[in-house]
Amino acid sequence: MIQRPSREDTIKQDVADLHGLGYAQELFRSMGGFSNFAISFSIISILTGAVILYDYGLAWAGTAAVMIGWPLVTVFVLAIAASMAELASAYPTAGGLYYWASKMKSKNWGWWTAWFNLIGQFAIVAGIDYAAAGFLNATILDRITGGVFNTTEVIPGILNGQLVTMGVILLIQLVLNIVGINLVALLNQVSVWWHIVIVAIVVVFVFLTGKPDQSGLNLFQIQPLDTAGSWNNNLGLVNLQYGPASSYPVLLAFFFSLLLANWTYTGYDASAHVAEETVGARMSSAWGVFLSVAVSAVVGYIFLVALTTHLPDLRTLFPATLDDTTLPASSQYYFGGGVAVIAILNYNLGQLGDVLSAGIAIAMWFAGLASLAAAGRMLFAFSRDDGIPGSRWLKTVSHRYRTPANSLTALAVIAWLLTVAAFIVGTGTAIVIITAITTSARPRRSGRPTGSGASADGPSRSPMWPSSGSSC
Repeated sequence: MIQRPSREDTIKQDVADLHGLGYAQELFRSMGGFSNFAISFSIISILTGAVILYDYGLAWAGTAAVMIGWPLVTVFVLAIAASMAELASAYPTAGGLYYWASKMKSKNWGWWTAWFNLIGQFAIVAGIDYAAAGFLNATILDRITGGVFNTTEVIPGILNGQLVTMGVILLIQLVLNIVGINLVALLNQVSVWWHIVIVAIVVVFVFLTGKPDQSGLNLFQIQPLDTAGSWNNNLGLVNLQYGPASSYPVLLAFFFSLLLANWTYTGYDASAHVAEETVGARMSSAWGVFLSVAVSAVVGYIFLVALTTHLPDLRTLFPATLDDTTLPASSQYYFGGGVAVIAILNYNLGQLGDVLSAGIAIAMWFAGLASLAAAGRMLFAFSRDDGIPGSRWLKTVSHRYRTPANSLTALAVIAWLLTVAAFIVGTGTAIVIITAITTSARPRRSGRPTGSGASADGPSRSPMWPSSGSSC
């Protein structure tokens, strides 16, 4: 009988592996395999991306956004996740993507990968928590107070109630993340079961007691609902349900609708970013990356199919959008901050739908908590290699809690300011601006990075960009 190594021996091997990559063990290593999976699953959060962009998908492609778009995107994302899982097992370090790029190609690739990934990390924290704030306001706070939290202009044109709620959410998540990884890991485990239970209740009750579909849309058919008349229906692919046809090919509208699935499948690299806090990191991080996508793919599709096969009359969801062809151009890109899912649940389940909508808002809060945890580790790792201005302050680890407190704080503040800027520029389309930044922040090769650094109490030189100027 083969005897498995003890937890202490596994941690010793993890520390030795980390030292072999050139870093000291500074963070607290206590996270188990399920917790590692849970952080990526929570960030993917099928009750966040798939909910707030559901009406976006409907607007661009009708039911095809879900019935065709979700499995299509899933195939490609699973292939990427499998590749990333193998890399995570070879390089179990918080640097994740940029460390892999540096080792496999050069420090130039690593530096640019780090910057693009960092931009995406800021945007994903911003997008999730802005959506969570809107949902919490609409499903809980507004119903308690009878107010209008989302639309109240605290500072006209600059700050509204949704941004204020987002700031409070970020502050709470920041404190919890600084206090310690054990608490965050526990909450991420709760998040997994919260997501699954909410989805299970929605699916069971919608299929058993839901009302007939009244949308007039055909399943698996691309039917853009753009009222400005932008999409050409003369290609023999579809017939527009609403609005006149114009000059753009309908297939292009379908590609835009893929943002529904594409943005939902973001953040699964979190399992790699918390590798330095995971026991048995080589195995656990790899499975965390892949399984978070695989489980989300199945659970998410079941959830979305339930919604899509029980739609109300879409004119009740988007009355102005479907009937008024004089709307501003921005109406073509986003139709309502998750209003479709709330309306679908209310249509099918009545008061239970309202309760489930509030449950979805809490799921979004869990997603934001996990996202901040992972993004903070990425910023910490990049700063540890002196790859960003202010690295000396950003790479400081809390002596009391052994968490990257300064990086977490910077992440939260910048994510909020980024959302404020998006709101000033785009107002109602702020969430689309943020999600577009998230999904388009991809690494590219370019110039040569500069700088040097050393990980505290560890190897004397940063293994990424040594001062001698040698490549990785």
